[in-house]
Amino acid sequence: MAGTRLARPSLVLPWIAAAWLSGLFIGAQWQHEVAPVLVGVGLVGALCIAAHGRELGARLWSAPLSFFAFCCGLGVSQAAPAPCLVRGEAQLTARVESVRHGFGDASLRLRVLDGRLLDSRQAVPGGLGLTAKVESTGAPPPGSIVAVEAELRPRTRLRNPSPHPRLSPPRGDGCWARWRESPPLEIIGVPRWVVVDGARARVRAHMNEALPQDVAGVARALVLGDGAALGYTQRQTIAAVGLAHLFAVSGLHVALVSGTMVHSLHWLIRGSAIGLDPRRVAAALGIPLTLLHAFFAGGSPSAWRAAITAALTWSLVVMGRRPSAASVTAGAALILSAPDPSMALRPAFLLSIVATSAIVSGPRLAPATRWPRLVASATLSARTLVATTPMVWWWFGGVPLIGWLTNILVLPFGSWVVIPLAHVFALATAFPAVAGPAGAALTVAVHVLLSVCDTLAPLSVTRRLPPLDIAQGVVVLAGCLLLLIVRGWRGRIAVLAAATLLWLGANGVLVAREQPRDLLRVSFVDVGQGDATLIDFPNGQLGLVDTGQGGRHPAVRELHSLLAARRRSRIDLLIITHGHPDHYGGLQPLIDEVEITELWLNGQLLTEERDGAMARLVSSVLARGTRVRFAPELCDDSHHFGGARLEVLWPCPRYDPALGLNDNSITLRLVFGGRSFLLTGDLERESERRLVESGRLQPVDVLKVAHHGSRTSTTPFFLAAVHPSLAVVSSGAGNRYGHPSPSVIARLRKAGARVLRTDVRGGVIIRTDGEQLEIRR
Repeated sequence: MAGTRLARPSLVLPWIAAAWLSGLFIGAQWQHEVAPVLVGVGLVGALCIAAHGRELGARLWSAPLSFFAFCCGLGVSQAAPAPCLVRGEAQLTARVESVRHGFGDASLRLRVLDGRLLDSRQAVPGGLGLTAKVESTGAPPPGSIVAVEAELRPRTRLRNPSPHPRLSPPRGDGCWARWRESPPLEIIGVPRWVVVDGARARVRAHMNEALPQDVAGVARALVLGDGAALGYTQRQTIAAVGLAHLFAVSGLHVALVSGTMVHSLHWLIRGSAIGLDPRRVAAALGIPLTLLHAFFAGGSPSAWRAAITAALTWSLVVMGRRPSAASVTAGAALILSAPDPSMALRPAFLLSIVATSAIVSGPRLAPATRWPRLVASATLSARTLVATTPMVWWWFGGVPLIGWLTNILVLPFGSWVVIPLAHVFALATAFPAVAGPAGAALTVAVHVLLSVCDTLAPLSVTRRLPPLDIAQGVVVLAGCLLLLIVRGWRGRIAVLAAATLLWLGANGVLVAREQPRDLLRVSFVDVGQGDATLIDFPNGQLGLVDTGQGGRHPAVRELHSLLAARRRSRIDLLIITHGHPDHYGGLQPLIDEVEITELWLNGQLLTEERDGAMARLVSSVLARGTRVRFAPELCDDSHHFGGARLEVLWPCPRYDPALGLNDNSITLRLVFGGRSFLLTGDLERESERRLVESGRLQPVDVLKVAHHGSRTSTTPFFLAAVHPSLAVVSSGAGNRYGHPSPSVIARLRKAGARVLRTDVRGGVIIRTDGEQLEIRR
């Protein structure tokens, strides 16, 4: 009955998987209340097709089934878990979800089962995520139940309106846990697979003891999935040359090990008289071995995806059916993402699916092709590079085009030499006789591989690219899809040229939008517990008041990302209000990344600090040609800058040595047309009193609340003088100081001000044409 013939599974399953994953991704950004209805629509529609499909005679099942899968994906996408709203010392029982081993320490991800704060006896919510560090040798295996006493504090999560929106899956903030005692935790329950974790620990210890640190890091990453064992510089270099997938337990890695195991088993039992097809027997044995290898190798999403793909392939071989690469890949994606949709939204998982899809959908080479293996390798490398470019550019800020070459020339050496040697050395834990030769060979091979990466790294000029906005992302995605579809060099060149022109046009629109003219835009950047305020002046110049914290604080990356997304490579005016790290800590990274034309300081820290840190920073900017100005000069008169007017109100005529750093904060009035802003740094009660008595204060429209809303600032007599209609508080969510103080918020509201808080809603942008105020949050 030809009329009732079903669509081929090889065509249906990939479409269903693609629709399901697309629904998950879009649903994660959308989060609408009608989501449960969509799940119902998808399930009912799928059941109807299952029950009446043959009666309908539908050969094109892929279209309706894909639609229903898309609806289900939209509906089941999980919202971000609740953030950490507790702070203090707590006694907890938790389950260990994951362990990432580095050198000497390990990072734990825990899920709270039960607990209370020690002081208030407040219950700690069950299901709250915790992140902590322990010594690597004392790390419990994943799945363990542990009892701990720890100090909890919220993780820093920053949110700012940006041309480059975050399209990552929702993630819970969770808490940081700092141990109160040593040993930090007590294991009260272990999983059934603790034997496997013990074997992993023995292999890890053997590698650390017998190999040089750089070689041990690579070996552990390849065999155990310990990516954190690679040094930071190593990871940066490897990513720059497009070989991150080689130095991790990726799909390629699992497929190589699984294929080697099955073919070795087939060779061993091929001549035996067992009366069964040795190919099927080898495939049957390969299923549990492949899954066990993925578990032993750390169980990353890409590893499990590849292991399940291989297991499905071997299952079809056992049943005597020919596997379809596209269907098997789609089936693995559905099996993994159905019970845990959040896994399907992780970049590593999506990249592995997209790369595999690009490989299995590639055209076959013509029979007369010269150098067939080289051409096939170059073609597959190009297809995976093009297919993954939109995601790599969006999530990681650049595309290592050199990866096309390294995947042709370097990947075979890593796959057929380094990976096998790493596994042979791991087996030497049980067979010490081969440890010496295997370790020597592995050391040479790893050093060769790392040397090649170091040599090629300077060629990765596209490692960092401008962040994409939505329009540019659509252009890049469409261009890459067309490059994969179009045949012939002329067509591909035309696609590339058209995409380049469209991208440049979208970039011009972005620049015009993000560098506005005849408008004053003030962005109170969410940098956690600190201050950073970007000012887009009416003539296109850029100012920055304070830089937030420095070092490894997320504020550094957040501020740099925002500047890059707005296509800003120069700061025309940088003002440091005073010498506390949460206001000037990000200065050094800025000096290294962007051009700074002019720097304003109050000068206090230069004369009073003991370690000379600020003096070194000033010397560094002076060496780069930056003009540095201090309070006495700045207090003389108002400054017309960028089409607006800036007045330094305090400390004038110079800072007061009898006052602390906060009370000597540079206080600015910014005026454009009939609208004004007052930026107060960390000004406190005494300086507020002196400033009011000086008569220099006037009512303003927008007040940047002093000292993050501390109770020692924003006094009633100060508010009576400035009488703001809008008040912006820059503070970190769940900060240990209790900022902003409820009494300050109450005073602001009593004074008639509308309060906007970065710790509650993220960064705040206020624009004015000199008459109207527009707020964006």
